[in-house]
Amino acid sequence: MSTTPELVLCIPGPWDNSSILADEIAVSAIGYSLTGTVLRDAETGFACELVLQGADPNLAADFARAGPHWASTEAMADIDDHASVAYLAGPSGSREAAEAMMRAGAALIDSGGLGVKVDSTGIAHAPAYWIDMCEQLDQLTAHRALVVYVAGAEVYSCGMHNFGLPEAITSGGDKTQAADMLRFFTRYLLERSPQLADGHTFSVSEGKPVYRVEKVAAVDYGEGSLFNNPYGAWRLSPVAPEKKGNWWVRNRQ
Repeated sequence: MSTTPELVLCIPGPWDNSSILADEIAVSAIGYSLTGTVLRDAETGFACELVLQGADPNLAADFARAGPHWASTEAMADIDDHASVAYLAGPSGSREAAEAMMRAGAALIDSGGLGVKVDSTGIAHAPAYWIDMCEQLDQLTAHRALVVYVAGAEVYSCGMHNFGLPEAITSGGDKTQAADMLRFFTRYLLERSPQLADGHTFSVSEGKPVYRVEKVAAVDYGEGSLFNNPYGAWRLSPVAPEKKGNWWVRNRQ
C-alpha cells in the first residue's frame, strides 16, 4: 500500500482550551503528556496527533446516530454540554497500532472525555464502555470497538482497515445471521492472520453453512472518506448445503 489509513477518534470534553486539556492529561492520564498537538505515551513511546476544536452543535446528534445502543442514557445526554472536541489521529495498519490509539483515547476519557466516536468506522461508545474495552484488549476487544456491520442490499463490515486487514462482504439469507457470520470471520482474520486465497472456504463451526471466499474491492465510500479500505475485501459466497466445513479455513481442491 502506498499509504496507511488514518485511525481517527472524536472525543468531546469539558476543556476550554488546549492548555487546560494538557494540564488535565498530566494529572489524570498516567504516563501521557500533551505537547502542542502531540499526545505521547512515555512508557511505550507511542505518539499521535491531537487537535482540539470548539464545541460542535451537531455533535450530540452525530453521537446518537453512531451509538444508538446508548442514545437514551445519561452519558449521551452529557455530550450536549461539551465545551470542545478533541480529534486523535494516527496511522493504523496493525492490531498494535489500533490498540495504542484506543489507549490514547482512554487517556482522554480519564481526563474528562465524554465518549468516543470512531470516525474511521462510524460507531460511538460510551466513556465507561471504552475504558472497559481498553482494560480487556488481550481479549481482542479492539475488534468490537472498531468494526461495524452494515446490512443493506448486501451485508458488509467496515473498520477492518484500522487493523490493516480486508473487509468482508456477503449477500443473501437472513441479514442478522449474515452479520454474525461476518463477525466471526473478521475476528478470525484478526486473531489468526490466515493466508487466504480465492477458493478457500470458511465455516463458523462444524455443521454450519460453508462459504467460499474471493478477494474483491471494498465498498467505495467516496474520495477522501475515512471509511475506505485500501486492503480490499473478502466476499463470502455460500456453497451447497451438503458440503459441511470445519471452523477453520481450508483450500477446497
